[in-house]
Amino acid sequence: MIRLTVARYYTPTGRCIQRSYNEGVEEYEKSFQERYNNGELYSADSVHLPTSEKYYTKRTKRIVYGGGGIMPDVFVPIDTAYYTKYYAKMVRKGIFNKFILSYIDNNRAELEKKYQSTKTDKDFKTFDEKFVVTDEFLKQLTDYAANEKLEFNEEEFNKSKEHLRINLKASIARDLYNSGEYYQIINRIDPIFNKALEVIKNDNIYNSKLKPATK
Repeated sequence: MIRLTVARYYTPTGRCIQRSYNEGVEEYEKSFQERYNNGELYSADSVHLPTSEKYYTKRTKRIVYGGGGIMPDVFVPIDTAYYTKYYAKMVRKGIFNKFILSYIDNNRAELEKKYQSTKTDKDFKTFDEKFVVTDEFLKQLTDYAANEKLEFNEEEFNKSKEHLRINLKASIARDLYNSGEYYQIINRIDPIFNKALEVIKNDNIYNSKLKPATK
């Protein structure tokens, strides 16, 4: 089943977290780029909260704001160190996904024999420990991209190299197993996921974020 809404998004307490469409859809969509340009994704100090729509949480009475998404208790700046034009074009043109599909189709029997047997220990754990995205494998990707008319850029490739390596392995795992295995791999380089994990595991940090608001 799918439940689709064209209305606004509200939290259970009645707080609207949907940015207004009053200025039109084009301006609404443009705001995402503006947030990036204004530095909101890099620094919490650059985020301008709509203070006119002020709410309080039910139990701890902490101040939260409506009308523009949810400001996290722990801000994690966006990581763009790996993000290059070469990487972006590879993803946007669908080259990365097509390469994965081609690789899986050509090697499925071998991969399933090595990592999907139910009679031995050849499962995701074995895949995770033993499957390595080598430099030669990465070259296959860049050669494939070149055949798809994406000119190779060595400098930009080197910046994105390790991210591509993890992404390749995670994407293959998703095809062989499921999305859960994909996230087990890709989350290792997700700064937001890892920060959340750090906070959850640290009682002092976690509890400090739930303190009642001071009067």
